[in-house]
Amino acid sequence: MHSQEPPWLPYQGWPNAPTWEAYCILTSYEDTRLLLEGCKADADSIRAWLEEEARRFVAAQPVARGIAALLQDWATDPARRIDWSRVAAALQGEGADCSLTSLEAATVEALRSVGLELPTDSLTSLPLWWENLASRWAERSELRRQPSALGVLAQHIIDSYLQAVDWHRLAKALRGE
Repeated sequence: MHSQEPPWLPYQGWPNAPTWEAYCILTSYEDTRLLLEGCKADADSIRAWLEEEARRFVAAQPVARGIAALLQDWATDPARRIDWSRVAAALQGEGADCSLTSLEAATVEALRSVGLELPTDSLTSLPLWWENLASRWAERSELRRQPSALGVLAQHIIDSYLQAVDWHRLAKALRGE
């Protein structure tokens, strides 16, 4: 049994960071702005559209640049959601893995699968290590096509962000309300 994920906190006047990031990034790219203008601007339609685009991105299928930018940002930014000291302890065989959140447990599994020696200063190096690995995975479609623990972790992170989005608030903002 894993610990519960910490709740998302309000961010920049929005319900949480994933909602704010989705709005800012998707409206910053002309290709996604145009796609959103053609989309029925209700919460369920936007959610279904973005979840399908995320599935396509993870499967290394073509997606709009704004979608790729958003999902790359989400995949490489778990630092706010991970207690790296617990991940480092689990990687070094200290402490009980059951105290990890599901995201932290997936991080441990992914980093173990990489088979690299841990950095000596793991608390500062692990987040940077993940960011580097996740960036390569997110930017290179050939890596996303290959099944890997890193891909599973990136998918877990993207899914956690998708689940956190306040779809009604996002839809209202996209309608200019």
